[in-house]
Amino acid sequence: MNKLLVHICCGVDAVYALRKLKEDYPDVHMEGYFYDPNIHPEEEYLLRWIETERVCNLMGIKCHLAPYELDRWLEAVKGLENEPERGARCTVCHDIRLEKTAQFAKEKGFDSITTVLMMSPKKDFNVLKTVGEQVADKYGLKFLATDFRKNGGIEKMNRLSKEAQLYHQNYCGCMYALFQQRKGEFIPELVSFGKGRLPGSREEKLFIKRIRLYAESLGLPCFEQSFNFVNWRLISSVLKINKAPVTHTVLWFSKSIKGILRDRVKETIEENDKTVISLKKSLAKIWVLKTHLKEIPLDFPRFTTEPILIVDGDLKRELKLDTKIEIQLKTQFDENGVSQNLIIGDKEAESTIEFYSDTLSDGSGGMEIEEVFSELSKNRNTILAGEVKVIVYGARTAGNIGKLYFKNSFINV
Repeated sequence: MNKLLVHICCGVDAVYALRKLKEDYPDVHMEGYFYDPNIHPEEEYLLRWIETERVCNLMGIKCHLAPYELDRWLEAVKGLENEPERGARCTVCHDIRLEKTAQFAKEKGFDSITTVLMMSPKKDFNVLKTVGEQVADKYGLKFLATDFRKNGGIEKMNRLSKEAQLYHQNYCGCMYALFQQRKGEFIPELVSFGKGRLPGSREEKLFIKRIRLYAESLGLPCFEQSFNFVNWRLISSVLKINKAPVTHTVLWFSKSIKGILRDRVKETIEENDKTVISLKKSLAKIWVLKTHLKEIPLDFPRFTTEPILIVDGDLKRELKLDTKIEIQLKTQFDENGVSQNLIIGDKEAESTIEFYSDTLSDGSGGMEIEEVFSELSKNRNTILAGEVKVIVYGARTAGNIGKLYFKNSFINV
């Protein structure tokens, strides 16, 4: 064996498996190949790829990114949707991934292939070995079957992935396996809320991981400070004024309304930036902005949850005393929300450059990643010298929670 191509499904499975391969075969040229068409959605695919790239970079291993081919996988497993984990669907899935790996290996002059799927306790080693040998033989290659789980491999993997602060996915990527695990439940992993990077979302985490990958490529030390918070999502909303639907937004942490609320305007209160409309029978309120309609981020965490809907200033003349109001509102609170701050450089550095990882649901109010990259490049020497640190705070729109958490932790990271 002279050249080995390693199929990689995620950074967590790779972080120990690659080390083990390098230890066992120090003279073999080794490269990685990331390919997982079963992963849904595509943002999840990219997140796992970035963590794989980080692991490979840390070990000096070149890794190739295969295209995202969910349609190919869906076609291949048609009719196997209800198969259990480790069943026939998984066998087909292994075959697709290893076939693609073998094709690439043959084209690029490798003589052997293997896969870090053999690291996962959820995969059947013997099935992987059989599939791998059949595929490799088809292309005139050798298949290296290594049970990475032996001799405490799982414990070593967990320790190394924790040290590297790798993203730990909570499902293999397969939507059908997830359907079986969460029968009848709402599955947020498969849903994208809006066009932005909401706090606690996969998109926010992907933004952080991309910045970390770039910072580490500049040789800058990085640390992720994770924190829990009560998260919130808007599921659906309807606002009607005198039975006419009205374009609106909803203030963060507004609670749901059971059924349909039919009410009338009780009074209006003028404030500097808005007019507050209260209703006769409900604690729900309507904010009429004095600017154009927009989402409003929270400056501080919101501890009251009465429903607040926000409308454009042009509607003020319609919201007179006794005007008929109809509201439908469904929201979701998640007490297990997780976000993170990314600290780049020495946490004790006197000067701080601040960025934020999340946006409003329409994508506004956030940072462009190129802006962060530019500042990191420009300040690389002062960061390395310990004079400047860069912090990318999470969960800003939910009340600057990341920044508050960082300050309240006394910077003990």
